[in-house]
Amino acid sequence: MRCRNVLVFGGGFQGLGLIKALRKVAGIRILVADPNEENVARYFADAFFPVPFSKEKQVFLDFILPLCTRESVEAIFASTEHEVELLAPHYDAFAASGVVAYVSGFSLLKLAWDKLLFYRWLIEEGLPSLPCYISPLDDDAIFPLIGKPRRGWGARGLHVLADREAFLKLTIDQNQEFIWQPCLHEFDEYSVDFSISVDGNISPLAFRRRIRSKNGFAILCEPGAPAHVRETAQHVLERTVPLGACGPMNLQILRTGDRCWVSDLNSRAGTSMPLSLAIGFNPIAFLLGGGAAAPAEADVINGVPAPGSHARTLRYLEERNILDLKLDEVRGVVFELDDTLLDQKAWMIRKLELTWHEEKIVLPARTTFLSTALQIIEEGNHACLFDTLCLQLGLGDAIRVRMIETYNQTQPKDCPLYGDVQATLGQLRRLGYRIGILADNPPASQRQKLDVCGLLPLTDAGVLTAERGTKKPDPKVFEECARLLNLAPKQLVMVGNNVFRDVQGSCNAGFRHAFHIQRAGALFNFSPDLMRSVGNAMPGCTSISSLNELFWYLKGCENVASQQKR
Repeated sequence: MRCRNVLVFGGGFQGLGLIKALRKVAGIRILVADPNEENVARYFADAFFPVPFSKEKQVFLDFILPLCTRESVEAIFASTEHEVELLAPHYDAFAASGVVAYVSGFSLLKLAWDKLLFYRWLIEEGLPSLPCYISPLDDDAIFPLIGKPRRGWGARGLHVLADREAFLKLTIDQNQEFIWQPCLHEFDEYSVDFSISVDGNISPLAFRRRIRSKNGFAILCEPGAPAHVRETAQHVLERTVPLGACGPMNLQILRTGDRCWVSDLNSRAGTSMPLSLAIGFNPIAFLLGGGAAAPAEADVINGVPAPGSHARTLRYLEERNILDLKLDEVRGVVFELDDTLLDQKAWMIRKLELTWHEEKIVLPARTTFLSTALQIIEEGNHACLFDTLCLQLGLGDAIRVRMIETYNQTQPKDCPLYGDVQATLGQLRRLGYRIGILADNPPASQRQKLDVCGLLPLTDAGVLTAERGTKKPDPKVFEECARLLNLAPKQLVMVGNNVFRDVQGSCNAGFRHAFHIQRAGALFNFSPDLMRSVGNAMPGCTSISSLNELFWYLKGCENVASQQKR
């Protein structure tokens, strides 16, 4: 499957929500562009490109359009209003280059960027909005009042006035315009995540009631919303489509009892969109396809969580330590195949499914057969799978032999590669690294996987250890892989899931470093900490949770990396 290249413009904290949503869409290579080289989002993308600092929009366009062409970018998303403002004027230029810029037209943007215009528009459209005043001294102003920067966002710069005297004592930046509305004392605030396609189609809506938030950033929420809130949101969004609304967006609604009022419209994805991802809503998947845009009907009915399904969604910070491993001299990366690039258990179940279809006349019901086989695999007895399967299901030896023959001959139509594999291998090649595969297990089975998964065009060499009459951690197979890559062992790093065979074996063979990756649900669950506790120091091992973390340490072969920054 070909990777689609998607650019996230803006690598700050706001870009992380977009990246999380994109990670849930199959076959996406995520690029980040930002003027600040040290930004958080770049560490969770597949590639990063520094944008030149400049207030000149033409300078931006002269950089971003060639980047899109060079990297075959198909779509661009803006992290904040600042990036939306830069992208919007060039929508047609991007379209002419075959790139979809998911930003709204200016008729919509001028409402999203100006609260006074937005509230007046709501009133003109007959949509619920609190009264709006230019000044607290207006005759009909109802105190207490809350003042919002006319062009502000994120709950910043708010002022609450108890009466007119409080306004007279207030010091406000004379260069900043405010709008004033009645300040509600008891209310619920609802945030609505959604997206609108370039054809004007509205995605499923993800509602959440804010329970705890800080400066506009939701931390703890309750999924769902009452019917009148959902209806109000739908009516607002339907009226934004003729104005050119497009891309991921966010709407906010205030509610008291059976009344509600629209309070804000964001022209980009909500900063707290990951809370919607947590219950299965993905506005980005709606735009790009390849992933679930909304949860199953059993979980959410008409935008409201079913009883007992979702009570709270929450966000928290996570800390990571990135060491300087000094891998500048590395020129190649060697990967284990099973449970590093390919989900071994998923592959086995696909072959068992085909085996059942071929032999079902002598086998029990599909669910019984597959669930029994899966239990055997999950409990760690996969090496004796068919012996144990026949024993538990009461099947004779002739059927066991027949199943083994059928299993070996069956070939799934596709291969369960992990979602980060193709983008990572493609980026490593762009950065100038040579790529090898070093795998144990029967050669016929491994070659079948390689043929089906389509990885061979992304690799430079492969060693199937059984064909060499040995297996990892024998240093000979690591040395042979280095020879085929035409590199010295010290110019290579190993990436694998087995701390004994992959990590220790590569270190003993003289590899520069090894990365241990523990895939969720893999056949084995290795612990580097336990390995160290029994006396194996493993100084050349770093644990990673996904393959794109390799780019925290592998910056590219010198000449190629420098060209990518141009």
